[in-house]
Amino acid sequence: MNLVLFTSHYPFEGSNEQTFLKEEIQYLSKTFEHVILIPRTDTGKIISLPRNVSVEKTYAKFLENPIKAFVIPQLVFSPFFYREISRQLWLLFSPSSLFHLITFLGGAYLTQHWLVQWINERRINPKETIFYTYWFDQPAFGIGMTKRLFPDLKLVSRAHGYDLYPERYSPAYLPLRNEAFEMIDFLFPDSEIGTNYLVNQYPQFKTKFETARLGVAESGFITNPSSDNVFRMVSCSLLVPVKRVNLLLDALYLAAKMRPEQQFIWHHFGNGNTREVLQTYANENLPQNARAYFPGYESNQALMNFYQNSPVDVFFNVSASEGTPVAIMEAISCGIPIIATAVGGNQEIVSKENGWLLSANPSPKEIAETMFQAIDNPEQASLKRQGSLSIWRKRYHAKTNFEDFIFRIKSL
Repeated sequence: MNLVLFTSHYPFEGSNEQTFLKEEIQYLSKTFEHVILIPRTDTGKIISLPRNVSVEKTYAKFLENPIKAFVIPQLVFSPFFYREISRQLWLLFSPSSLFHLITFLGGAYLTQHWLVQWINERRINPKETIFYTYWFDQPAFGIGMTKRLFPDLKLVSRAHGYDLYPERYSPAYLPLRNEAFEMIDFLFPDSEIGTNYLVNQYPQFKTKFETARLGVAESGFITNPSSDNVFRMVSCSLLVPVKRVNLLLDALYLAAKMRPEQQFIWHHFGNGNTREVLQTYANENLPQNARAYFPGYESNQALMNFYQNSPVDVFFNVSASEGTPVAIMEAISCGIPIIATAVGGNQEIVSKENGWLLSANPSPKEIAETMFQAIDNPEQASLKRQGSLSIWRKRYHAKTNFEDFIFRIKSL
């Protein structure tokens, strides 16, 4: 049995998916005879991969020129396009949502065109191959359309956040949900909360939805708390609006003002266009008892080295919307307590056992006061460290979760 895995940028260096897929690919390669990775973009250097894992670059090359002559007539005569418009006339009055629909369908038709040719040229046998998309977006829909020509083709996908919750967009909209669910064999949200959301919204497809949590490997150590009157915080994410890193910066400023005798140090790992702006703002505006560092992207190994060699008191996530952040999984595998907003999969990975859940839209004051709870209750914080390890073992152990996921997709 072979596996064809569509990704966004993995396995090229700098891919954000590396955090998710680095561990999973090891298990996939041990189970499937051949794993073919098909990224949408192919810039950079390919990271080290198991011997039976190859990379197909022709899909990315095909997509480099987005103006494909055949896409325009496909869209003009697309039954999917007119069906979506007829049942959601409001799209005609929302340019952003209409553009979303057009680009989604355009990407799907491009995927279908490339894939049909690739299957025929490579003589891929659908009966011996599982097609797996890491994100439930255009490639998944394009592969789904391809199933009309190859009825034996099996398609599964994961779903995380932007590809699961329409609320991530304004207006709230994800194109062609019913058609997408009809085409796929199984869809695997990475949290029970995500699965329950789909079952409630689309009960007619509930037999196709199954939770498949991600996981991280055992760290082999427990991160130490601070012992020098410094409260040390860590966060890790892309610097994009949904992560609301600026909100955490505002909370740190307020906390430092409210408790001038307390020292605060915050490291945020992750890249984005606002990194230098945030660093400059922190340098110029934080009180003397607070420091913030934005070192940019760090590899998983570098991050784990930091957790092993530096004290950390809490890990923060203040996102407006989430799947289940691998960054939190990594933190709890090291026994770090968590402070996170009650959104998406955060509500599943964070509880009183291992941290503090903020409201979905906390104010800087709410965040600061939660920091003080961690500072003022060291014995409670110590228990939450053990709670983090316990939750990682029960729910987010890489070996358990990935082997279970592979068993389920192979059963197709």
